[in-house]
Parts: sequence; structure tokens; C-alpha cells
Amino acid sequence: MKRTEFGRLIDTIFAAKAGEELSCSDYFERLPRYAELEAAGEDAAARLPDVRHHMHQCPECEEVYLGLLEVVLAEKNPTPPGKNLP
Repeated sequence: MKRTEFGRLIDTIFAAKAGEELSCSDYFERLPRYAELEAAGEDAAARLPDVRHHMHQCPECEEVYLGLLEVVLAEKNPTPPGKNLP
């Protein structure tokens, strides 16, 4: 087991013991905002700490976030036509 996977497992155990129910659907709608903050150079983790915490525990939501971030960054900085040709 990788160190990051182990850390996520421990966080999930403690969250469950504390009565915190983590639901992807609760966080899924907030992922675009998190990606927008990151793309703008803001500290998204400080502004939306619960979303960061959930992504730390949920690799699936983190993967969705990374895809969203890629799209947001591409929209902010589009490649001019012909620039990506060899």
C-alpha cells in the first residue's frame, strides 16, 4: 500500500469515527469552484478546506477535480492555432 493510500485510509477511518459522512455528491458540485480558484492562483484549500479534505480521502473526486482543472486552465490559456504542431 502506498503512503498516500494509507493516509487516505487513516483519514477515512477517523472521519467515520467522528460521524462525518463523506458523500461525493455533496462535494461534486463544488469541484468546479475549487478548480476555478486554483486556476486563478488563489488558495482553494484555504477557501474550501472541506473540499480539499474530501479529495484527500476520495481518489475518484480528486481525479474529477484534476480533469476540471485541466479544462479551466486550457480555457484561460488557449493554445493559438498551429502552436502545438511539430
